[in-house]
Amino acid sequence: MSFEKILCFGSLNPDLIYFVDNIPKKGDDIRSSNSLIRAGGTAINCAEKIALWDKSVHVRGNSIGTDPLGEFLVNHLRAKDINHSDLVIDKGITPTCSIFVDETGERTIVSSGYQKSIWNNFEDIDSYDSLMLDRYSIEFIRSDLVELQKRKNLFISQAGYEHKIDYRLDFLTVSKDEITVNEANDLIDSKTIRYILLTSSNLPARLLSLEGTIEIVPPDFKTINANGAGDTTAAYIAAFGVGDLINNIKKACAAGAIVAGTNDEPTIEKIEEIAKLVEVNPR
Repeated sequence: MSFEKILCFGSLNPDLIYFVDNIPKKGDDIRSSNSLIRAGGTAINCAEKIALWDKSVHVRGNSIGTDPLGEFLVNHLRAKDINHSDLVIDKGITPTCSIFVDETGERTIVSSGYQKSIWNNFEDIDSYDSLMLDRYSIEFIRSDLVELQKRKNLFISQAGYEHKIDYRLDFLTVSKDEITVNEANDLIDSKTIRYILLTSSNLPARLLSLEGTIEIVPPDFKTINANGAGDTTAAYIAAFGVGDLINNIKKACAAGAIVAGTNDEPTIEKIEEIAKLVEVNPR
C-alpha cells in the first residue's frame, strides 16, 4: 500500500532550537553552545519527509501571521514543494516552539501561540487517501473528528498522544513517555485504534494490535538529536500505510533512527539500507 495524496494536519511553527549541556533549572542563567531556527511543527516536519519521498503532500493546521516568522514558514514550504494553499494567513502572531536539546540528544519543548490561532477545517477531505494528525491539534478540532469517522476509505494516523482518543485511528505513533502500556492496550482492546507503535530513543519499539505485540529493535545508533525522529517514523506510516505491515514498520523505525542518530537525510535508499538492520521479534 502506498498513498497518492496525503494531508498532514497540525502544528505549524518555527522551531527555535538551543543546544545546551543540561536543561536549566528554575532561575538558572545558562549559555547555549549553538542555536538555530528552522521550520517546524509536526505537520511541517512530516510533510518535509513525505515530499522527500516524492509524494503529493499538503499541510493544514493553525493559522500563521504575516510577520517575519510567518513569511519564513511560507518560503520554506514553497521551497520544499509542499502544498500550503489552504493555510490561514492573517495578522495574528505566528506560534513558536522553543526546543532545548541536551548533551544526550533529548529535548525539552516550550510551545506558544496556538490558543490564539484559527484552525483549518477538513473541507475536501474526500480528495485525500491519507490523513495524519498531530497531538497538539486535537483540542482545537475535536468536533470535526466525528465527521471523519464516516470516511471509510481514509487512512487516519496520529503522531503523539496528549488528549483523550475517542475517535477512530488506524495507526498511532507515540513515545513511551506519553502513554502507559496499559493505556495503549486499553485503546487497542476497545478497537478505537488498530495499531499503536510505542517508540523510545534508547529502547526497542513495540507494535501493539489485537493480533499481539511485536518488538522492533532499531540499529544501535547513538542519539545525536532526537528532534523530528518520531515525526519521521509517523510520516513514513502516513505515506505508505500498513498493507505490508512488518516491512513498513521496519522502514518507519529505520527512518526515525536515521534522523536521531545520523546527519543523513532519510531518503528511500537510505531507509531501505538501514531497515535491513532492524530486528523484529514477536513477544
